[in-house]
Amino acid sequence: MANCPKCNYKLRLRDWRPECPKCGVNVVYYGIEDSLRAEADAAELEHAKSQPKFDRLKASVYGHPLSIVKLVVGLLPIVATLLPMGTLSYVLPYGAHETGVNIVSIVTYIIDNGLDVNLLLSLFGSKLIGTAMICWAVAVVGLVLAVVIALVGDILNILSCSPKGFPRNITMASLGMFFATAAQVAFAVMVNQLNANLPGIFTGSVNYIAYIVMMLVFVAIIVLNVVYKKMNIPVKYKDVSEFLLPYNERPSTLAKLAAQQSAEANTANGEA
Repeated sequence: MANCPKCNYKLRLRDWRPECPKCGVNVVYYGIEDSLRAEADAAELEHAKSQPKFDRLKASVYGHPLSIVKLVVGLLPIVATLLPMGTLSYVLPYGAHETGVNIVSIVTYIIDNGLDVNLLLSLFGSKLIGTAMICWAVAVVGLVLAVVIALVGDILNILSCSPKGFPRNITMASLGMFFATAAQVAFAVMVNQLNANLPGIFTGSVNYIAYIVMMLVFVAIIVLNVVYKKMNIPVKYKDVSEFLLPYNERPSTLAKLAAQQSAEANTANGEA
């Protein structure tokens, strides 16, 4: 059998009541208040440690009007990919086809027709259009990665006030510019190759305006982050220093104990 947690009395089978027969303490609930207080103290300590991160998150999202502007502008590269990189048209015995090339048309084509990897690999090895097809693959991958980088970068924007927020934002915007540039250059090379190797069958044009717009948007993201960094906007931290102390050492706890002791003293004096 167990012992009483207070007086260490060895409990026997006949001691079926919840109270200890020697000291009278409730064996089941003895010390439960201390355990609950310890658990609450640990929870408050974890909250106090995480509160600064939450404060930085709030500051990054809506702590300043520029924070909101950064989040909105961060979505514009995705909108820019809706502009056509250029147009492609080809004439075959069974008809002609012309289309603008942007992220929507690329995704729609893949969904409707699937992705034949074996066909792509065979086209990559073609002496006539192999280089053009490789450039086409680079253009598609680059455009998709630019969209992904823009989306991830805007999500990470909510962590701008973290210690690594500024370099991370600049890095994401720079990567977006790199992939967008790679896509546009590869698309231009593809168009030139097909125009030269398939005259009368294939014609294409490059829309550099869409590329310029995307570059300007990424530059705007970088400029906004630099301005935000230069402004050195302070984060409004909530004071949680009290919760970093043990419960019995907190000023609020000591004040409550002092008030309780004062009330008890006043009651005793009144009775006297």
